[in-house]
Amino acid sequence: MNTKVLRVGSLRQLQTYFLLRCNAIPRSSFVTRTHARAPREIACLEWAGVVRLAMPPAKKTPAKKSETASDTASEAMPSIYEDASTRATLRFIVSCAAETPALVGGRTVGRAYLFSSAGRPLSAKEVEQVSARVTKLIADDLPITKKALPYAEALKYFGDAGLAQSVALLRSRSSESVEVHTLGSCSRLAFGALAAKTSVLAAEPPVLSLHNGALLVSYGPCDGGDAPPAKRAKGASAPGHAGASVSTSLLSASNDHAAWGASHKVSCVGELNSLQTCNRELHDFILHAEFRQEAKLAELASAIAARCTGSSDADRVGVVCIAGPTSSGKTTFATKLTMYLRNLGFTGRALTVDHYYLPLDRQPRYQARKLRSDVDYDHVESMDSDLVGEHINRLLAGEEVRTPVYNMKTGFRDGEGTPMKLPAPVDKSMLVIEGIHALNPEFLKTVPSKRLFKVYISPISSLQLDEANALKTTDNRLLRRMSRDYLFRGHSASKTLSMWANVRRGEHTWIFPHQDAVDMVVNSSHEYEMAILKPLVEPLLAAVPPDDAQYAAAVRLLSLLRLFHSASTAKVPTTSLLREFIGDGAFDCH
Repeated sequence: MNTKVLRVGSLRQLQTYFLLRCNAIPRSSFVTRTHARAPREIACLEWAGVVRLAMPPAKKTPAKKSETASDTASEAMPSIYEDASTRATLRFIVSCAAETPALVGGRTVGRAYLFSSAGRPLSAKEVEQVSARVTKLIADDLPITKKALPYAEALKYFGDAGLAQSVALLRSRSSESVEVHTLGSCSRLAFGALAAKTSVLAAEPPVLSLHNGALLVSYGPCDGGDAPPAKRAKGASAPGHAGASVSTSLLSASNDHAAWGASHKVSCVGELNSLQTCNRELHDFILHAEFRQEAKLAELASAIAARCTGSSDADRVGVVCIAGPTSSGKTTFATKLTMYLRNLGFTGRALTVDHYYLPLDRQPRYQARKLRSDVDYDHVESMDSDLVGEHINRLLAGEEVRTPVYNMKTGFRDGEGTPMKLPAPVDKSMLVIEGIHALNPEFLKTVPSKRLFKVYISPISSLQLDEANALKTTDNRLLRRMSRDYLFRGHSASKTLSMWANVRRGEHTWIFPHQDAVDMVVNSSHEYEMAILKPLVEPLLAAVPPDDAQYAAAVRLLSLLRLFHSASTAKVPTTSLLREFIGDGAFDCH
């Protein structure tokens, strides 16, 4: 490990450096607090092409009895997998190690990647062989190089190697040369920065395992939140560890969506780009994607109705709880679900839980210094959970309540509240709530669990870029939000990008830990939507100037969008959930 000196003159220069290297600013408070006034020179450690800040020596304080060695280690050094380039290096090495049998994947399922073999399940022996190759590649400390190949040469290489998705992408683009990353005799398309050597993964080797005929590549520990384990809030996410970091809900939804895409012969970007726009190919694919969404809504409504028919009052569904990360389409989804339930004879009423914040003088974090800036409105403790539970139970009993009206300017409630009562008959009515804490058991702890039907919603794309990389759900959501922020809030791309890290921290802390404890997972992804979003957000990203702190992130997203062909928003039905982000929809939801 070598020591190098990074010369910077400001915090922005420091952040920009790490954005360019890692596509992310380190979450360590050492960056954001210690370097609030960045010195001229900062000591860094460099190993296998990965740069880390050299942390100052920790003060020697007696460890608490409850602290373990792993707790102390996780606080001292962040995971190598916080860097996007390290995760990309992992996918690249696995793909190179799995040339026989050739695997396709890199789809995210929690803190793991999913790879599979086309046409047949993998055997335990094959997974062991791939795992052994990955281990050897890491131990051999081999260089990873980047080079440009002539288009014809690249096309021949990927064709001879049987990498059909890479070939499909190349055939849909026009370029004289093709950038590839190479490890020995193995090459893959280059989509971003990788580490300089394979040994970068030696500090935290991945764990490869067989799961239902597919290969799971788990990595970690990788902390989902920004707080150390000892300080993380109740109900918040904890650090994941390799081999125990797979989300079952994401895995099932991803596999289901991948099978649907394969049935329509659109499993990768190249195949999506090949759909003809001058006839009905692309239009029909869009309609098929919408029909699939509607079918899932109908399936959900039927499942809820089944829990109401013939059930006693104690077991009948009274509250449909909907949660998911930002830009999943929760608002439109909840609106459409109530309509589907109405067709089955049930009346759904929205309960706006955003008004159930505790008054400022009862906020726990306000008490110490009497500063409103200390209040964390994302934290479950800022909510009046007792009042939420009381009102829900009374509404389900047929009583009238007065729901609070919270004034965010003053931090207190206005007036006596708004009268609310479920329409009769109550056994044919239910509440629909959506919000960051809708799946958190702490939030609805006083409501009988049998009265709840929990739904997790997220756009979980299975679209491959090539054999080793898939479209990231986070990028999909970020581009959705960017379009919506501009159209309905007047925000620039830079403004949206600047808020993204905080948004993601809230999701990791309060939403993702509960995504598997649900009755149903709804995948709100449309595999065609990147073609629709491209002409809307590309000009916004192109307007981010080089001296903007978000410039590197904008460049990365522009590179991603260049892989896709564009399509007109006119092809999207007005009832589509996607209209929440592109406008002109049948529902006033944005």
